[in-house]
Formats: sequence, C-alpha cells, structure tokens
Amino acid sequence: MRQVVVDGEEVEFGDGVPEAPAQIYELLMDALSEQGRVVVGFSVDGTDSIRDDKFPDRFELIEATSLSHDELTLRLVIETMNQLSETEKNLDAYIKNILSISWSEVFNRMDELVNKVQPFAELIDNIGPYATAYAPPWAEKLKAVSVEQSESLNGMLDAFEQGNPAKLSDDLSVRFLPVFKRARKLFSEEIIPYLKERVEKT
Repeated sequence: MRQVVVDGEEVEFGDGVPEAPAQIYELLMDALSEQGRVVVGFSVDGTDSIRDDKFPDRFELIEATSLSHDELTLRLVIETMNQLSETEKNLDAYIKNILSISWSEVFNRMDELVNKVQPFAELIDNIGPYATAYAPPWAEKLKAVSVEQSESLNGMLDAFEQGNPAKLSDDLSVRFLPVFKRARKLFSEEIIPYLKERVEKT
C-alpha cells in the first residue's frame, strides 16, 4: 500500500494516493506553500529525489520534510553570514593591492574578487522575495541596500572593462564596502533577530 509521510505524519488524499511521485511533489508544494512552508526533503523509497533531480514513475513510500519560510530564510542568512565572516578583511587587503600591483595581476584576480562578493549579492537577491511576500519592518532598508550593492557591482565591472584601477579602488572602498558593512549590520541587528523570533513562535 502506497504511503506518503510529511514531517512524520501520514498524508491522507481524498481521491486516493496518486501513483506518480512528481505529481505528489507538486501537490505537497502547493499545499505547504499555503501554510507558509516549503518542501526541503523528498525521499522516494529511500532515494533523495530532490538531490538526484529525478522522480521515478511509481513508489511505495514517500517521506517528505518541510520548513517554514521563516526557518528556511533564517538558515540561509546564517549560513551565508558565516561564509562572509572574513570577506570585509579580505576586501580591505584586495583594495590595498589594487594600486600597488600591476593591472594585469589585478585583472587576473578578478574571479577571486567575484567569488568574494558573490555570496553577498546572492543573499540579497534570495531574501528579496521573502521581504516582498511578508513585508517585514526591515524590507525598505533591504531594498535600499539591494539597489546600492547592484550599482556598486556594476561600477566594479565597468572599472574592469575600462582597465581602470583607480575607479575599481574607488568603487570598492567608497561604494561597495560601506554597503557591505551596512548590510551586515542590518542582518545581525534586525533581520536575524526578526527571523529567530518568528521561528520560535511557530
């Protein structure tokens, strides 16, 4: 007998359990979304279908796990903030090097710079939909940070395209780094405490 278990509880289907795991996944995503939750684990007969990105045609047991949007967002924020813990120090060192080493060396290290700032840019992008959907008190501050970081990143790319080390140094030290510091403060003082409080209430 086919069985679907979500967060440890068996799911009852009014019209009988569908045969296709892909269909069940879609049904669960829709139902949980209405509850402010999202599927984070979906195992079909012991195989993780989300990780493998593949659904079999039939099944005997599906075990799914979900998280609230608050908890998922909190995990993302904390994980990324930990990843960014050394970024400010690394950017300071990078800025000092821009005007003291050859441009070809700076250009060759462009990927290194991109790898340093990319997690920050992705975090801002990823938390944007949450802020739009739930309108938390810090939504406008996040939006302002998003606009500024986007402009500063475009400025850095322009500097690389122009081969202009002075502009790159300026964009990093005067535009990007202050936005980065302000964003970290916003996350640590407002966003993370807000999300933790929401998670504790559920």
